[in-house]
Amino acid sequence: MRFASGASATCDLLVCADGIASTARATLQPQARPAYAGYVAWRGTVVEEDLSPRVRELLADSLVFQVMPYSHIVMYLIPGLDGTVEPGRRLANFVWYRNYGAGAELDDLMTDRRGVRRNLSLPPGAARPAHLDELRATAASQLAPPLAEVVERTERPFLQVIFDVEVERMAFGRVCLLGDAAFALRPHVAAGTAKAAADAWALTEALAAAGGDVVAALPRWEREQLAVGRAVLARTRRNGEKSQVTCTWRPDDPELVYGLYEPGR
Repeated sequence: MRFASGASATCDLLVCADGIASTARATLQPQARPAYAGYVAWRGTVVEEDLSPRVRELLADSLVFQVMPYSHIVMYLIPGLDGTVEPGRRLANFVWYRNYGAGAELDDLMTDRRGVRRNLSLPPGAARPAHLDELRATAASQLAPPLAEVVERTERPFLQVIFDVEVERMAFGRVCLLGDAAFALRPHVAAGTAKAAADAWALTEALAAAGGDVVAALPRWEREQLAVGRAVLARTRRNGEKSQVTCTWRPDDPELVYGLYEPGR
């Protein structure tokens, strides 16, 4: 293989795990392009001690959802920036899925403060003031007060565009695509990291079973991981459609339980 610097290297197996914007996938599966799902995820964090007591109590041991027409938000605590899990120093994290039309509406949203149209995400500080004002105003009018408080107190919200990526192949001789470089999932089953790990573990097992014969191992590995990727991608699509399109999201729906191979697993 040859690198952009001009350097080259020889290897027995090239594992391409270069994410949703994978250069390897664009080369090996150029037809497998990210497909916009019709909505984005606004995100942000607030230090726990900066929130009112009622919000801290709500988030103390809960994963909190609010579902509204064509939208939903999830909120939970995560470790602080230094890794601490000490109460008060943790971060309240929100993910708010909101619909934006493809084309002019999405283009306007994804144009940053410098006038640059971003493709995949807007990092903290990049969203334009008009969009931040609209986000906070909508939070105040549509969200339950404790959830609105977290959004309103987030100083620098950021966002990611929600895409589907599906490949027809993951193995190409001695080269393979792994994780988001193959299937990129909507976040609704919390399985993206698990899928990447499962791809890697299965690859290790396949190579061991084939006695290290890469060319023999990859086709078997590919068949199994394509099936896993297609099944979990279909479930994330169904869950996203229920909240963002058909408004049929129900708290008791077993498909909403997180898991890679099936709900809860």
